[in-house]
Amino acid sequence: MANNGNGMANGNGHHQQQQHHHNIEQYMEENDPSVTRCCVPTVCTVGELIHMTALNDVVKVVCNNDHCRQGRYMHRKCFEEWEETVLTYLRSTGRARSWSEKQRLQNLWTKKGYDLAYKACGCKCGKGHLKKDLDWIAPAVNSPTEETKKKRNRKKKNNDRPTVNISQSLVKSVVGANNNNNNNNTSNNNNNGPTNTIHVIQSTRDLPMRMRSFSMSSTGSGGSSDGMSPPISTAGDSSSPNLRKGFFADGGGGSARRERHNSGSIFSRRADYSSFNTLPRHKINSYHIKMEDDGNHGNDETRCFILSTLSANKMNRTACVICSGTMIIFDRYPLIDGTFFLSSRQHNKSAVPVHIEGRVLYMNAVCMGCLEGWNRRLLCKSCNVRWNGSHLILGSMYSYDIFAAVPCCPDRLRCNNCHSLVIPPERRMNFFSDYSHSMPCSHCGIVDHHFIKPLAQTYVLCE
Repeated sequence: MANNGNGMANGNGHHQQQQHHHNIEQYMEENDPSVTRCCVPTVCTVGELIHMTALNDVVKVVCNNDHCRQGRYMHRKCFEEWEETVLTYLRSTGRARSWSEKQRLQNLWTKKGYDLAYKACGCKCGKGHLKKDLDWIAPAVNSPTEETKKKRNRKKKNNDRPTVNISQSLVKSVVGANNNNNNNNTSNNNNNGPTNTIHVIQSTRDLPMRMRSFSMSSTGSGGSSDGMSPPISTAGDSSSPNLRKGFFADGGGGSARRERHNSGSIFSRRADYSSFNTLPRHKINSYHIKMEDDGNHGNDETRCFILSTLSANKMNRTACVICSGTMIIFDRYPLIDGTFFLSSRQHNKSAVPVHIEGRVLYMNAVCMGCLEGWNRRLLCKSCNVRWNGSHLILGSMYSYDIFAAVPCCPDRLRCNNCHSLVIPPERRMNFFSDYSHSMPCSHCGIVDHHFIKPLAQTYVLCE
């Protein structure tokens, strides 16, 4: 008990110290006009205030919300990491799919590219979008005195060096030889074609131009743009060309070969769909599994939203909220061997926060084994009815909490504050998503997402 007590005290002390440091920074920001906070929409990795007198290593951005008070500057490091998430979104959007990496970088903050990528540039104010200020020039690092000293030293060194005369013909011959070597290397690289080697790339700026064909792209996504309804299918295993016999390689449920492709993306590319062979035969079709759309009318907004959010959090894997099993995130549908869903509650630590229309929601995930009831089963503590997720579409994302969508007993309809019934059991909502909305309790008046409850409080976990 003594050890636990000391540990608790140390933990509280560390938390109080962090809170005290945060309060000091907030006080300085509000009362000292010479400092401001980094306005990066994700996480500030530098963790320091920006001094207005030292703006040489920052980037200025503008928000189209005139009433935004989140600041106008980002640390250069924070900006480059955030910019990479915007590029991830741009790679899979509209006509930008066919652009090279160089073209995407050149067009990103101009009207040509920003009109396609602005949805991934949401500001922390929740009402506007950020854009790099191309007209702003960072102040020089060195003072005029230091520049003068450098010029003098450079001039002195140049005067001390002996002069060497090189004929123009020699220069031309050397340049010509180098060009020939470069051409030979380029032709060799093009003939070699793509390999399965994983290239560790810190930024898309480091990508050679010959690798641009491997950038994340798609022919479209099936179903509706919000990814909440199943794609249209005529049923049967041959309803989609992607699901015909032989496409699910590796036989009886062997794990798919996964490799990271050479586009700078942190997400994996599926080599086959063998992980879904464990499903019943009648579910191996595009109705139960979210697949790429074969037409030109597909909409990638949901996929781009998911991947850009996870990329901003540097996550290429996620964990099931039921069994805590790890799932690899892929760059195309089906995105995981399970399903994502949005909820006002963070069901586990792997659930990442997202900002949608001024609200903070969490992107949770459940694996295919738990949806089907193979890995773990959830039994309601009140009525002992098993939660069943086998009807949900795999590989996509639902915009509501899938555990609250179908209340199994009256206890699921009780207020989170006074535990009285918020609505009578005989009343049924029109849509599954209605149970994830906030509403006032008719008894205590508290407004909350009353039907979304902690899993440990509502269910018993069975093997």
